[in-house]
Amino acid sequence: MAEVKVPEVGESITEGILVEWVAADGSFVNADDPLFVLETDKITMDVAAEVAGKLVVQVPAGETVAVGQTVALIDADAVADSAQAPAAAAEPAAAGDAPADPVDDLAPAVRRLVAEHKLDPAAINGTGKDGRITKGDVLAHLEKGQPAAPAETAAPKAAPAATPAPAAAPAAPPRPTGPVTSDDGRETREPMTSLRRRAAERLLQAQQNAAILTTFNELDMSAVMALRKEKQEAFQQKFGVKLGFMSFFIKAAVKALQEVPAINARIEGDMIVHNHYFDVGVAVGTDRGLVVPVVRDADQLSFDGIEKSIIDLATRARDRKLTLDDLSGGVFTISNGGIYGNMMSTPIVNPPQSGILGMHAIKKRAVVVDDEIVVRPMMYVAVSYDHRLVDGQEAVTFLKTIVDQVENPDPALLGL
Repeated sequence: MAEVKVPEVGESITEGILVEWVAADGSFVNADDPLFVLETDKITMDVAAEVAGKLVVQVPAGETVAVGQTVALIDADAVADSAQAPAAAAEPAAAGDAPADPVDDLAPAVRRLVAEHKLDPAAINGTGKDGRITKGDVLAHLEKGQPAAPAETAAPKAAPAATPAPAAAPAAPPRPTGPVTSDDGRETREPMTSLRRRAAERLLQAQQNAAILTTFNELDMSAVMALRKEKQEAFQQKFGVKLGFMSFFIKAAVKALQEVPAINARIEGDMIVHNHYFDVGVAVGTDRGLVVPVVRDADQLSFDGIEKSIIDLATRARDRKLTLDDLSGGVFTISNGGIYGNMMSTPIVNPPQSGILGMHAIKKRAVVVDDEIVVRPMMYVAVSYDHRLVDGQEAVTFLKTIVDQVENPDPALLGL
């Protein structure tokens, strides 16, 4: 039997949550097949099988697991055909047979909860298949404060009347591991994921430990949209990827960081650390929350190199295949809320960085150009910055540089 262990994902990470099993218990898996989803306070990832064989799950989904802990076994001697063969249909219970086990497929966790709180399974309303009890049923039962099952051991002798034993305080219900809806259906409570909890901590840290201000400007997207439309086919034929807007903004941000180095710096204690490299984080939305993978050495990449890097990072983010290194070390972040239709926002700096650029939706608006009112595709842009390190003039200069770069794109940069 080969052991399936929780992998190391970073020096500072010691545990995570086994969110779900992608492969079913008892199924045959091949080497490199995804087995389970691991969520830590910094990253969510798929863990794959190292060998082929029959999977024997030892830790149910929803449990907190330690790095190096064995969560399953793989029987490498199992044959694929027999492991994948469908299980025989269960025979209907004959009259007089013992009733079906009321505990659902999440048996270890459910049985443990029932045993720990000395509950009577017959008193729990099961909502699983055929009325079986799920973990959520047990937690809902505990929230309602239902009585425990009668003790099976003989009751101890009563204490003398003069010294009655104090009543024991009722045990607090365990922290839910999944959504729990109130009896009246008006509320549902669920624990924060590790990723969401860590994001909340970092955002609060940014607000409490930095003096964050935001400055705004507007940007005429006419020239870059025209250039993109003109060169899109040639760019795609030569490089095999589409020309997006993000590469223009990343190159503009690099230029602005070079001209305003205060934003390409960070505070550590009473020291200012100046970065001499340009690793730019790009916020990516996934089904489990926002992550910010980093485009490395953006100053040295061509436009097609940036586009390919963004596609690779975004794909691996959504497939939960990012590594901790992919998320570490950025000096500046770009967040594009415009893809969701957002018109304006005040993005929060991602510590220990000192600045973040917010892109927003492109909308046609009437603007004045050469004393004439014309319709142009306009975008509001915002830069939030740590005012302890960056002066207002520097922030305005930084944002104006980005606007100038995007409004006046250099076709030679496309490499065509």
